[in-house]
Amino acid sequence: MAALHQNIKKQKLMVAAIDFGTTYSGYAFSFKEDYKTNPLQISINQNWIAGSRSLVSFKTPTCILFDKSEKFVAFGYAAEDEYSELALDEKHGDYYYFRRFKMTLMEKNLQRNTSLESENVTKQMAAKTVFGESVKYLKNHLLSTLDTRGTTVVNSDIHWVLTVPAIWKDNAKQFMREAADYAGIKGEQLTICLEPEAASLYCQHLPMDKFKGNVTFKGSTSKYMVVDLGGGTADITVHEKQLDGTLKEVHEASGGPWGGKYVDERFTDLLIGLVGHKVMQEFSDQNKADALDIYREIETKKQTIKPEMTGKVTVKVPVSLVETFKRLTKQNIKTVIEKSKYQGRMTWTGDKLRMEADLFHELFTDGKDKLLSHLHEMFQLKDVAEVTTILMVGGFSECEILQDAMQKKFGSSRKIVIPEDAGLAVLKGAVLFGHKPQTITQRKAKYTYGINISPTYDRTVHSPTRRVTIDGVDRVKDVFKKYIGKCQPLRVGEAVTGRHVTIKRSQREMLLKVYASVDADPKYVTDRNCEFLGKVVVELPDSDERLTVEVSMIFGETELMVEAREQTPGQVAKTHRAYFDFL
Repeated sequence: MAALHQNIKKQKLMVAAIDFGTTYSGYAFSFKEDYKTNPLQISINQNWIAGSRSLVSFKTPTCILFDKSEKFVAFGYAAEDEYSELALDEKHGDYYYFRRFKMTLMEKNLQRNTSLESENVTKQMAAKTVFGESVKYLKNHLLSTLDTRGTTVVNSDIHWVLTVPAIWKDNAKQFMREAADYAGIKGEQLTICLEPEAASLYCQHLPMDKFKGNVTFKGSTSKYMVVDLGGGTADITVHEKQLDGTLKEVHEASGGPWGGKYVDERFTDLLIGLVGHKVMQEFSDQNKADALDIYREIETKKQTIKPEMTGKVTVKVPVSLVETFKRLTKQNIKTVIEKSKYQGRMTWTGDKLRMEADLFHELFTDGKDKLLSHLHEMFQLKDVAEVTTILMVGGFSECEILQDAMQKKFGSSRKIVIPEDAGLAVLKGAVLFGHKPQTITQRKAKYTYGINISPTYDRTVHSPTRRVTIDGVDRVKDVFKKYIGKCQPLRVGEAVTGRHVTIKRSQREMLLKVYASVDADPKYVTDRNCEFLGKVVVELPDSDERLTVEVSMIFGETELMVEAREQTPGQVAKTHRAYFDFL
């Protein structure tokens, strides 16, 4: 089935990629014929509209607005502006407004019926609707762009690619696939792409003059680390370029929630430390447009602040926050600052919060230190120690504070490589991946994967406390049957097959419980580090006999895949529908 879908995708006229980010989202596309002559001939929408202003922006904010009937209203800049206007008219309470909601999918208990809390705090909507409508908007915007260009391309002509962090678990990837299906992108025309892989592919195509400092990257056959810094996550992997130009992963993906959003949260914490939770909450509730302006201001400052900057950094903060503080506390903000730990390092006059540059730099410290510490630990590993090049990509990697920190920590022993358009590397690379996914030939398993079985009891191997009797046979419950081990190299398309027999006649469905562990050889699925992922579902025909089914799990792709064949002696093997369900 996987091979069939790949053939269907190859027949499409074009590849279109959607980079669904924590902070910003966008799309890019290229036609199959153009890719053959120039892989870097990739089109990106450059004219996102913010109210009456036309912004030269390659991406739009990841925020979405629904009315009281949960009907889609707007996405991106349009959603920000519409919600701000509603707030000014005090009508926003009837609406649902969501922003930066992508990180929800990193939650451990993600389910198909997970809800999201809107900016209105007390209002919730189904996450599937929020994500699905967001993807639908980006899909429809792209189709509209193609239409205005006079092309005759329709949805069914497109091989869609949707980016996800490599560190995401399988349930989050499935959730995004189902969101795409909600948006009208069917499974056979969709490929899930891992963000650092996309950026790595893109940079392999770039000429030397497209990297900062004109450093050499293209053509290297040595190992290199990809550090993808986005709005929400730091996504890290290690690749090695082969002589034939393909890439293989030599260390499994890792990372954490250390993206640009981390700095925003630290600035919010700073404001709360000055004015208090109650003031900040009322300000946010009563001044939605002003609260939005704070986020926009910090987003700009993150990209413009220089590591060598001294003196003062001026941040515009709405006067309404100071007014709310004075009304609720009967205090003067200047007096509070003078009595705080920020005395002499900060002033606040009108709508201008001025702080010493080193104080603003401290907003980066916590997340930056976590990132550097993680990378340092990685370089102690045997398969990473010899890496001499670090490729920085993602929108947050354009921040000079981070670039400077990376140079100071690793620059003496390793080359730091940054493409000029680091913030677009994932998006453009996703298009390249859609055209030629076979460029990635090997990945590493992040976990040990296995299923729950009940084998015959062996007192020399099994604990007597786990012995159960099933149909008169002594068996052992909750045994972890290992399929692949953590860190195991996985060739793309390579399958691991197990043979299973139905428990009873006329069984129309076979369910296999799938578990993962960070341990190399878990014994039972109830071991401390084992986690239930979901199940493999195999649909079966009605039969008077117990059926023997070969279940093949494919671990080397960007998503887990499964195929099932019924093996009956003397007959041709029959293929049955099989799928993973992690939600």
